[in-house]
Amino acid sequence: MSIVDWIFVTGIALTIVALLGSAYFLVQILRTSQQIRRLPVRRIKNKKKRRFIARKRQKLINKRKRSLRYCLILLVVTVLFGGASGYLSYYQSMNLTTDDSDSVVKGYYLLRDFEQQITIAKEKGDDEEKMQKNIRYLATAMASYGSKTASTSNSQEGQLTLNRYYNAVKQLGMNASTQTKNFYGNDAVVDDFLEDIKKVQTYEKAAFAYYNVDESAFSQEK
Repeated sequence: MSIVDWIFVTGIALTIVALLGSAYFLVQILRTSQQIRRLPVRRIKNKKKRRFIARKRQKLINKRKRSLRYCLILLVVTVLFGGASGYLSYYQSMNLTTDDSDSVVKGYYLLRDFEQQITIAKEKGDDEEKMQKNIRYLATAMASYGSKTASTSNSQEGQLTLNRYYNAVKQLGMNASTQTKNFYGNDAVVDDFLEDIKKVQTYEKAAFAYYNVDESAFSQEK
């Protein structure tokens, strides 16, 4: 569980505690008000008894005031923590988790490296065995995206966008793993995969757009 998840869970717990506390003091207010109403309202001739009732009434009134104050404070706390938790939930749903962010970054570079390697293989720009090894490694890494699923803390649309991207990367990797020996000097195979890469990148761009990922930052790092 990430720090953000812990903060969210803690916020929800505090919201519930504050809400239950405010409910408790609300019950105390109602109960105290009922006790006040039960006290005699007519003037009592017995001075000692009259003073006793007056003191009891004042004590109950003071208790009701305290309960009202605590109830209001806890209601404010409930609204603050509830609002903060709600915002955090929205923030989580619209932003990549750490795991998804790592997967997206890795996927970005895998696609570009794969594109570069098959282009070099097409032009026979390096040793054939070396190229096959590099392509096999990249294909395996992309195929591993079959085990990835978007975090459930994301919105439904966000999960769908990421899972489509992960699945496209996985499919590309699986297809490439069956063709590792056919890229070298083979224009037709390479051109087909270059087209497939473009298709995967459309899913990538959709994920970037949804989560406001700055692609230029990747290009600068690379």
